[in-house]
Amino acid sequence: MNPLIRPEPTLNYTARCSIYTDAAWNSTTGCAGLGWIIDDRNSSSQHTATSTFVSSPLMAETLAVSTAMTFALLHGIDSISLFSDSQILIKTLNRQEKKLEIYGVFCDIYHLSLSFKSVKFVFIPRAANVRADSIAKQALWALNQS
Repeated sequence: MNPLIRPEPTLNYTARCSIYTDAAWNSTTGCAGLGWIIDDRNSSSQHTATSTFVSSPLMAETLAVSTAMTFALLHGIDSISLFSDSQILIKTLNRQEKKLEIYGVFCDIYHLSLSFKSVKFVFIPRAANVRADSIAKQALWALNQS
């Protein structure tokens, strides 16, 4: 069986973009705010999206990763280190586990990863991800106001 996520080749990390992702989820409405920050050598940019009918916090985090990866590819970024404070998600991605709850979006992430030269999934503590957390909460708040 082929691995779901390609092993990362050794690269010069200065050529890689760092992407910090997070999600905010409202259990009452099933809505999620998705946020990601792209940092490279020269700049930093913040981006958000929203999603409805989201089943769980883990699904929201998974959608944030998938959306950020899609955005990166559409903007010509081909080598990323993706950071998330969802330890369960990062372990699932790195161990290539199949979790029924997120299986469809996990497959999307797998297919997206094939388009990158390099992808690395990294867990970071919540305290190190406050910028992405803040913009995800802002996106959810704005969605709930409309």
